Amino acid sequence: MAHDPIQCVEQVSIFKGAPKDVIEALAKVSVHQVKIPTGQMLYSQGDPNDRLMIVDSGRVRVFSYADDDRERTLYMLRSREVDLTGALFTNHEHNNFAQAVEPTEICYLKQNAFKNVLKTYPEMALSLVDVLGERLTSLEQRDVTDTLLTSKERLYNYLLELQTQFDNSTFQLPVTKKELALYLGITPETLSRQLKLLVAENKIKLNRREFTIL
Repeated sequence: MAHDPIQCVEQVSIFKGAPKDVIEALAKVSVHQVKIPTGQMLYSQGDPNDRLMIVDSGRVRVFSYADDDRERTLYMLRSREVDLTGALFTNHEHNNFAQAVEPTEICYLKQNAFKNVLKTYPEMALSLVDVLGERLTSLEQRDVTDTLLTSKERLYNYLLELQTQFDNSTFQLPVTKKELALYLGITPETLSRQLKLLVAENKIKLNRREFTIL
């Protein structure tokens, strides 16, 4: 299916509900479908963080290094997922690394182009304040909740999020189990134990990397 710049911009949560002329203006100043080969870095620690990024196809791994120099996968970006929304509003450097784990196409909107559109449509800036306020409140509540959860609960919540993303109770794990353990901040051995407990509690069925939420 042909790439639609309008639909590409519309999927960004902070732009949902924006007037059509604003979406068209943002789509016009965005860069679409840049091809990234497997293994290529999209950004590294210290690079300017000056653009919102949309994964049009493929997968991107965002990772950092722990104090003991071990790589830690923070999250995976899949097709139609958006990253770095905050880059549209602040000037700072990347703290993490992002790498394509398969042939990937990305679209992006640079901060300076975005701000030029806001100058033309100042009413959009006011609506963004409300959207960002709601997002910050949600993130703060989630951070508090996550600190109180056990590793098994964090794992189960992650699997429930995947169920929602894939809109199916059965799905393939989009990362390796090692990457998942790093993302959850636990060891692979702990991950294996918690998966066995979830199976024993009849919450999930597991067949290698295929999960079913019961």
